[in-house]
Amino acid sequence: MGNDFCLGGSLYFCMMEHLHDTFAVEIAEYQDWSDRNRKNNFFELVYVLRGTGLQSVNYVKRKYAKNGIFLLPAAKCHAYIIEEPTRFLFIRFTGSYFASRGKDQIDYSSWFSHLNFILGNHDRFPGEIISDPVEKSRVKRLLDVVLSEYQRKDACSAFVIQNTLVSVLGILAHNIQKKVLQGRTFKDSRFTELINFISFNILDPEKISPAYLSDKFNIAESYFSEYFQRNAAERFQDFVLKTRLQIAESRAIYTSTPITEIAWELGFTDSSHLNRMMKKHFGRGMRELRKGVV
Repeated sequence: MGNDFCLGGSLYFCMMEHLHDTFAVEIAEYQDWSDRNRKNNFFELVYVLRGTGLQSVNYVKRKYAKNGIFLLPAAKCHAYIIEEPTRFLFIRFTGSYFASRGKDQIDYSSWFSHLNFILGNHDRFPGEIISDPVEKSRVKRLLDVVLSEYQRKDACSAFVIQNTLVSVLGILAHNIQKKVLQGRTFKDSRFTELINFISFNILDPEKISPAYLSDKFNIAESYFSEYFQRNAAERFQDFVLKTRLQIAESRAIYTSTPITEIAWELGFTDSSHLNRMMKKHFGRGMRELRKGVV
């Protein structure tokens, strides 16, 4: 482990360790905020161990306190306004998360699905990511495990943290899905389950095919398209395309993954196909999004 003395502000200490090539864990304590080195980071989970203040993302501010759990994509403008000395646990997910995991024994498919969903659907504003106290308590217990293993640093700690984060990402993704669907009601209770399943398997062509979904949710395949449009008020193909484009937009902004690779992973013919669809639906192409062109 390396101890990094972070300059600027009144900072007690800053310890960061790359426990795995897909994530790093950092504990930092501040009296006054100073910018941190977050290179190659596109997604960060923040757990407040103690202290109070304000979290500011893109000039929007929200209060934070002990046990607060926040999601911080690689926003161009973010900071913490410290009121009481604050100790943070930062869990940083890096761009290498999306690299091939051919030699790993861990199945990263659930990480990949949940992280893509979170990245594509988080509102990118400050404030706690989980409002439900029961769900927040579950994530807190898991993050306490991460903290304990990080401090223990024995031979199995990285493996334990790695597997604990699988559960954390799952809970976060489902809580964001609740917010996405908030205010929407469906006549058929199955439809919420169907939407959830599609959202979390959006990159698996087989699992989101009408044939597979019809069989899984006991819907006649010949009736599936009509059933989906009647409940969602949009065509199935349009919902799938829109969901994939939301992920592509976030990955253009928050990762350095080549656009050709993003296109391939999201099921587009090539980068030109993805670019055309992005311009049609969002008004900007992938390179414009990556450069921050308005």
